[in-house]
Amino acid sequence: MNKHKIKQKRKLLREEVDKKYVGFHVYRSVNENLPFIFWERLTDEPIKDGSFNDPTAEIGQRYFYKLTQVDADGNESAPVTPQTSFTDHAGNVHAQNPLVDFGGYNMYRSADKDVPLERWERRNKEPIPTTEYKDEGVQSGEIYFYYVRAVDSKGNESAPSEILPVIRK
Repeated sequence: MNKHKIKQKRKLLREEVDKKYVGFHVYRSVNENLPFIFWERLTDEPIKDGSFNDPTAEIGQRYFYKLTQVDADGNESAPVTPQTSFTDHAGNVHAQNPLVDFGGYNMYRSADKDVPLERWERRNKEPIPTTEYKDEGVQSGEIYFYYVRAVDSKGNESAPSEILPVIRK
């Protein structure tokens, strides 16, 4: 290799290093399997810190997000799937959006609220898809205690909800 080619190669490498990434563009789709060219870009300018609030997201709609890194010239990297978090109505931050992998709820019942939770009876065979549930086989006038756990598509359960007493009329 001659001197001229070596200098040119070093110059090109230095220019590549100088094209530092200035931020990210955020893309969204309602279909995870849609080819990336059809995803909607949500940012006009690159965001710098990777923190993004989607103001146009609709409650109850499932979204998928991807990021591209943007350099000083506006060139974008290949898309990557970000690690996402969400904040619920009470301000609690969770590691992932529960709607992405939500499978339903498991309902647990006990006549004694002081029994360890792992000994409570699960009342449903398959996850319950809604927040409504009618428990059969309870005695009128008796107090029963219930809690629920959200379940993902692989059967993993969330932490238990608050325990609620119910009196069957």
